[in-house]
Amino acid sequence: QACWPSVPSARGVLGGWVRGPLPPLFAGGMSIKLRELIRSIRACKTAAEERAVIARECALIRTAFKEDDNQFRHRNVAKLLFIHMMGYPTHFGQMECLKLIASSKFPEKRVGYLGLTQLLDENTEVLMLVTNSIKNDMGNENQYVNGLALCALGNIGSNEMCRALAREVEHMMAATNPYIRKKAALCAMRIIRKVDEIEDKFNGKIGSLLEDRNHGVLLAGCSLLTALLETNRDYIKEFRRHIPSLVRALRNMVTSGYTNAAEYDIAGITDPFLQARILRLLRILGERSVEASDEMNDILAQVATNTEGTKNTGNSILYECVLTIMSIEAESGLRVLGVNILGRFLLSRDNNIRYVALATLQRVVNVDMQVMQRHRNTIIECLKDADISIRKRALDVTYSLIDDTNIKSMTKELLNYLLVADSDFKEELCSRICMAVEKFSPNRRWQIDTLIKVMCLGGNYVKEQQRERFCRVVAATPELHSYTVIKLYFNMKESLTQEALVHVGVWCLGEFGDHLVSGRAVGPDNQPIHVSASDVLDLMQDVVRKPPQADKAAATHTLVAAALIKLVTRCPGEFERIRKLLQRFECSLNVDLQQRACEFLELLGSDWDASRSGILDRMPVADREIGGADSRDIGDASIDEVPPAGAGRPAPVGGGGGAKDLLDLNDLLDAPSGAAQPAAPAPAAGGSGGGGDLLDLLDGGGAAPAPAAGGGGGADMGLLDIFGGGGPAPAAAAPAAQESAPVVAYEKNGLKITMFCRKEANGSATIMAKFANSLTVPMTNFVFEAAVPKYVKLNMNPATGQVLPPQTDGLVSQTMQVENSMAGEKGLQMRLRIGYVANGTPVQEMAQCGNFPPGY
Repeated sequence: QACWPSVPSARGVLGGWVRGPLPPLFAGGMSIKLRELIRSIRACKTAAEERAVIARECALIRTAFKEDDNQFRHRNVAKLLFIHMMGYPTHFGQMECLKLIASSKFPEKRVGYLGLTQLLDENTEVLMLVTNSIKNDMGNENQYVNGLALCALGNIGSNEMCRALAREVEHMMAATNPYIRKKAALCAMRIIRKVDEIEDKFNGKIGSLLEDRNHGVLLAGCSLLTALLETNRDYIKEFRRHIPSLVRALRNMVTSGYTNAAEYDIAGITDPFLQARILRLLRILGERSVEASDEMNDILAQVATNTEGTKNTGNSILYECVLTIMSIEAESGLRVLGVNILGRFLLSRDNNIRYVALATLQRVVNVDMQVMQRHRNTIIECLKDADISIRKRALDVTYSLIDDTNIKSMTKELLNYLLVADSDFKEELCSRICMAVEKFSPNRRWQIDTLIKVMCLGGNYVKEQQRERFCRVVAATPELHSYTVIKLYFNMKESLTQEALVHVGVWCLGEFGDHLVSGRAVGPDNQPIHVSASDVLDLMQDVVRKPPQADKAAATHTLVAAALIKLVTRCPGEFERIRKLLQRFECSLNVDLQQRACEFLELLGSDWDASRSGILDRMPVADREIGGADSRDIGDASIDEVPPAGAGRPAPVGGGGGAKDLLDLNDLLDAPSGAAQPAAPAPAAGGSGGGGDLLDLLDGGGAAPAPAAGGGGGADMGLLDIFGGGGPAPAAAAPAAQESAPVVAYEKNGLKITMFCRKEANGSATIMAKFANSLTVPMTNFVFEAAVPKYVKLNMNPATGQVLPPQTDGLVSQTMQVENSMAGEKGLQMRLRIGYVANGTPVQEMAQCGNFPPGY
């Protein structure tokens, strides 16, 4: 096969001369058909082969254009269109499109117009050259030539072209042929959008288009009027006189006996495109007009009730109908119908329909809040959807539903969801909860309690701005300084894994630590709360040793250093210990922390004794923050709750009530409201770690902590349950009656928990949980806690140990007694929380167990 010489006109496509053997298709330089070009391109095995084929064909096409080959010009332009679709440059064929448009042959003219709309745009300079050809084709006797000209002008007409040809388009809107009228109306849309000064030129023709019986013309007329009203809203009043015509056309299509229904039927709906367009137009005409809205109320109700929503075609009509109902001054009953349709959309299995429903609810949430509240549970259920886009949209709608009347119940729902939400969704969820609480909280105490709860559940996802806002709120509410610092102290004693909780807790301990160690605070029954200064510094040492996030340890240590220097005046008896703790930061690799530590140590020198207390005084509060605090009730500042049992405090207190309406365990177990009871988790044996229970975290009232192993009765229950508590529950008798097969309640990361159930003679049950560690390292600080519905009473005995040795099964166990008041009707459900440390890494897991044998 001969080697072809370089072809001069082939330069440019590949950035160089094209050499090499040509396939048989190109033999002799003959022009091939479009079909053969497509076949040859598809046969290429590599991108390089494809570029070579296209380069050679472009070279041949250029040669043909240069030789003014009229015979195959339309074929070459068609091939250029395909090459353009492939993404290769084809600008050299623009002038050939103009030549084809000037041709008298329809096939060539058709390809020319197609090339004009694809290879050129309104900014192309040569486009003005085709204006006269389009004008001539508008006057052609062939309707299809008229249509080509109108389509070209409607797609790529520039400002100058639209102004020059507007008169011809107006004349063609009055043509007897509906095909021409439809094309002219669509072309008029382009003209009124491009040329502002002649937007009213077609106003007189729109009325006849809306009266036309041809659906194509009517659809084009609705589109033209919609574009005009969107361009200039001043015309709305003028065109409201056409509402009866639009209502009549829509009623004809909705009526089952419509004459031409079969011609326009799509999935059982008569011309859904026209129906949707009319509904959009009615939406614009009915805005802010009671009279216009009254004219369309009946037909909107008819469309909403008669349209089937089993297929997407019907759903699209219902969607447009709902948007129209919510946009006009519709009757209240019609609005309820619209919201109910969206609620029905939320129950669909199609994610697209659910997303559209949520997006629409977000837009109309302020129209009728009471009606929206009926679908609140369905919206909240969408928060658990597997699709992240639906979850985000559902969160937007849920946030919009929150107001002063439902802030507590809605916050409870969102906190429930926070327990099980995906990590990548928790940051936005925490942000929304914090914003809602700040905006609608009934009093400052509830606000502080709820924000602490958010930080307990998702503290690693709370943003810096929200942490700072919390600190400002606390600082501006002096009545709650003692309450807040005590609550944060015991939260931190329980867990140091949540960064936001640790950061705000450390800051509050530094600012208000004197309230904590003063001994003036009292709990229930006027029992004093005793926290020593050494306890506070022990907690600070724990924070330094195990920061919540190792990669952000420097930020945590910086806050600890600032808190320590503040504690010099709050805890003067620990002066030397504070100095030693600050000296640890003198050699820190973090420059900022090192500098702060050196400055703080300098401040501890005797030269600063006289002025130290003034320098380390509390941070002043901005006037606007004080004003904000005064504008909202403080709430109850008394401490009426007790800490977890075995927290290491010497003075006992009785059981307290506690704020029990923030997050109840029935939400965790999906039980009906008012139908669940908090569980009674037990502390670890020895009771020395301050390991709290699940209810402490969730503010569940009526909790019954079990006594510590080896404890002597209920006198050492602890002093301050920040999160709700109660008196100790009596242990159930355990006469053996009937044993059931063991139940695997949890198995993950080397830990396996097996429940051995035994039915007692008095109807109660004894459950022994045995723990197995299959890892090669021990699990230390092991804590097992459980919660049950309110119809179940649970009493937990302490575990036999806090350490699960490696490669052991059943060496450590924990026994609990259960009384199910609805045995036989409702089965036993448990919500579990497991915490331990493995390889120096703290682990905390949540699980649910409901596979207990029948009858328990």
